Amino acid sequence: MEQLMDKLKSYTDYLKEHKKIARMAAIVFIMIVAVVFFGHNEEKDEIPVQLPVENEEAGITDSDSKAKRETEIYVDISGQVKKPGVYQVTDGTRLFEVIEMAGGLTADADKDGFNQAEVVSDGEKVIIPAKGENSDSLSGSGVTTSGLININTADSTTLQEIPGVGPATADKIIAYRSENGRFASKEDIKNVSGIGDKTYEKMKDKITT
Repeated sequence: MEQLMDKLKSYTDYLKEHKKIARMAAIVFIMIVAVVFFGHNEEKDEIPVQLPVENEEAGITDSDSKAKRETEIYVDISGQVKKPGVYQVTDGTRLFEVIEMAGGLTADADKDGFNQAEVVSDGEKVIIPAKGENSDSLSGSGVTTSGLININTADSTTLQEIPGVGPATADKIIAYRSENGRFASKEDIKNVSGIGDKTYEKMKDKITT
């Protein structure tokens, strides 16, 4: 009987010991599963970021390059400037800035014969007149050889020769040119405050662009 009790106690102790081992194995298994699961999720959460390829090293993106191309215009300037030629400028550039790029005015330039504050337009041909020069056909004269008044280049005095245009309206035309650039067509003069359809009908056969 005593031997039987000893065996039973040994078997019980064996079960208790293995139960601890089984419990430890289960804990280790759970830890391994947790590490694998969370590590896999962290890898999925990483979002790759791809920088724009074009001009990446210079810090210039595709959109920056496109915007730059859209604002580039070309102006041909000649006459009384030191370095006549075609110049690349940005949209909204004033005539005096183009003159500076062309080396400035010569000593013979007629500074009163054109509007230096005018906004230049793409493809524009600007001819700077000389003092006392017969400039009927020049961009800065305001009057063509056919007698039409160029609303893009005429000064205030010449603009007042247009039917329906007085000093105040002439100033508005010049201000409009300075703020918006050249008139694309003579009909665009109706964009100037105070010039409606009736006034335009009076002047349309006397003006050009």
